[in-house]
Amino acid sequence: MFPALLKRSIATDPIEFPIKDFGIEKKVVSEPCSKCKDIDYQQSDEITTCTACGYVLERSLDMGAEYRFFHSDDRGGGDPCRVGAPTDPRFADSSLGTIILGIGQGGHATARGAMMRIRRFHTWSMFPYKKRSLLHVFEQMTLAASNHGIEARVIETAKDLYMQLVEHCDKRGLSRASVVASCIYSALKMAGAPRKPKDVADMFHLQNAQFTRAFKDFQCVLAMAKQKGLLSATTVIPSQLRTTRASDYIAFPLSKLPIQRGDAEKIRASAIRIADLAEEKELSKENMPSSLASAVLALLLHKIGYSQITTDSIAQACDVSEGTLVKCLRRLEQSKDLLNSI
Repeated sequence: MFPALLKRSIATDPIEFPIKDFGIEKKVVSEPCSKCKDIDYQQSDEITTCTACGYVLERSLDMGAEYRFFHSDDRGGGDPCRVGAPTDPRFADSSLGTIILGIGQGGHATARGAMMRIRRFHTWSMFPYKKRSLLHVFEQMTLAASNHGIEARVIETAKDLYMQLVEHCDKRGLSRASVVASCIYSALKMAGAPRKPKDVADMFHLQNAQFTRAFKDFQCVLAMAKQKGLLSATTVIPSQLRTTRASDYIAFPLSKLPIQRGDAEKIRASAIRIADLAEEKELSKENMPSSLASAVLALLLHKIGYSQITTDSIAQACDVSEGTLVKCLRRLEQSKDLLNSI
C-alpha cells in the first residue's frame, strides 16, 4: 500500500546492536543468516554463531598478545611467548628495543662468554646517559615507596612531576635526592595523603633546611613554567594545592597504633569529623595540623575505651612531643560541643 515506506525500512549497511550476557556478546544485525535467515547472532571470543540453527558464521582471529607458555608441553627450553618488553612513554627511545637473551645450558664456554658481553653492550647502548640516570631516579623512588608504605599511584605522579621539572628546570646546584623528595612530597599531597616535610626528608637522609630550600625551588620552577605557557592549563602544580588540615594527618599515625581492624575505619571517620569541627571552631589555631590530629586521636581513643594506648605512644606515632599533645588535648577538652559530638 505504501511502497515508499517499505523501501526506506530496508537498511543498506548492517546495523549491530551488541547485547552482553554472562561474558557472551549477542549481536542483532540486519543481515539474516545464510542458512535459516535468522538475524540473532551470538559471538564469543573465537566464533560467531547463529542462535537459531547453530551455524558457524565467522571464526575471529585473536589480535592480542600471546602470553601462553608451552614449555611444559614441548621439548624446547626457551620461552616462545611473542610478547616484547613493556613500553613506557617516558622512555620513548628505549622501550621498543631488541632484547638479546642469554645462552642456556650447552655450547662452548667461549661462545657463551661472547654472547653475554654482546648482551651487556647492547643493554648499555639501548639507554643513553640521560635516560639511564632518569631510570636510576625512578628506581630510587620505587625503593622509597616499598620501604615506607607509599602507594604505586603516588610514585607514578612523582615520576611525572620529576619529568616536568627536568624538562623546564635550568637551575644548578640542587641535589638529586632533595628534588626526588620534593616530588614525592607533592605527589603525596596531591593524592590526599600528605606527610610532614620531616618524614619525607628522613626517607632520603636530608636535613630539613636542605629539603625546604629544594622544595621552594621546585615550586618556583613549575609555577614559572605554567605562567609561561609551557605546561597545559589543566596541569596541577604544587603551588596550587590547598594547605594541609589536621584531618589529613589522621590515617597514617592511626595505622601505627594497636587498634582492632574492625574499629580502625570507624575511628578514622570519627577523628576526621572531630578534627574538622575543631578547626572550624579554631580551638587550637596556634598548633600545627599534625599536633591537632594527635590530640584528636588521644581524645577519641580514651573516650571509646582504648585507655591502654597512652598519650606517649600516640605522640610517638604522630611524631610530636608529648607536651604539645597534652596542651592541645586540654584545649579540646574545654569545648562542650566537641565532647558532645563524640
